[in-house]
Amino acid sequence: MLPDWPRALGGVDVDGILKQSPDDFSVEECFEVDFSHDGEFDWLWVQKRGDSTEYVAKRLATIAGVPAKAVTYSGLKDRQAVTQQWFCIHLPGKQGRDWSGVVEQGDEGGWQVLRFGRHRQKLRIGSHRANRFELRLRDIRGDTAGIEKRLEQLRGGFPNYFGEQRFGRAGDNVDACRRWLAGELRPGRFQRGIYLSSARAYLFNTVLARRIAQGNWQQPLDGELFSLRDSGSVFAAEVDDEIRQRMQAGDIHPSGPLYGSEGRHRVDADVAELESQVFAAEPELCDGLRRHGMKMERRSLRVVPGDLVWEWEEPQMLRLLFTLPRGCFATALVRELINA
Repeated sequence: MLPDWPRALGGVDVDGILKQSPDDFSVEECFEVDFSHDGEFDWLWVQKRGDSTEYVAKRLATIAGVPAKAVTYSGLKDRQAVTQQWFCIHLPGKQGRDWSGVVEQGDEGGWQVLRFGRHRQKLRIGSHRANRFELRLRDIRGDTAGIEKRLEQLRGGFPNYFGEQRFGRAGDNVDACRRWLAGELRPGRFQRGIYLSSARAYLFNTVLARRIAQGNWQQPLDGELFSLRDSGSVFAAEVDDEIRQRMQAGDIHPSGPLYGSEGRHRVDADVAELESQVFAAEPELCDGLRRHGMKMERRSLRVVPGDLVWEWEEPQMLRLLFTLPRGCFATALVRELINA
């Protein structure tokens, strides 16, 4: 069971439903592609509903007659959603396939190729810069005027928590990681990667939760490593008026740890003390992450939604549209609005 990590705007007294059906949660990669019309790679713009990214990738490999590793994508997308994203298939020595009309439909999901083209470059993980979301929150009960106020506040940023989907059902992946590191499980390579990712996300969320509880999650502390809004690059700087102004403008954010062995960038002073307390409380997870080759990285503690707009389509149904940087979770915004 995951902790009920604190919300930036305080407790929520409004209930509602997110994802009553996959159509209530739409995601589209923000990714401009210029086809070269030659090369060894077919790029496919695919819409899926009720299917996972991994499943569609395997089906594309089967249809193309290539190994599963020949199909790549930039990011994983929710299964219980309507999503549009790029896939890439390595077809060396072959002409580009005609993918028009390729559709698969099942009882609970389906996918189709919307457009395609030939490219010289392989699509790699993390290539897209952002995702555009369209959500519908249904059966909203409570202070709807309070939701409007919260949305105005969220335009300035919200906690960049990893969403619950990163941790598996009821946080099972973190518990499984503990058991694996204790020698009680023998997962395969793919599952081990999921467990390690969940453990890092758990430590990050714990640090962020502590800073929210202390009221400094979007304030610069001594020893901070700052994250640039667009690139995610981090840098150290003394806290002065310029840093505070850039923080207020949303140009930079405080960062938190994606735990691993010490890397190039190290926090200091107040930030180091706070994060060390969290690490000390989870020695098995931290030791396991180091032993399995994870390197310390940083992730922004705050995310500012782009082009956030909303409308009440019905008295109890709210439609939200916004853009988030790659790797940020729409559910982290929703949890500031309703108990879903």
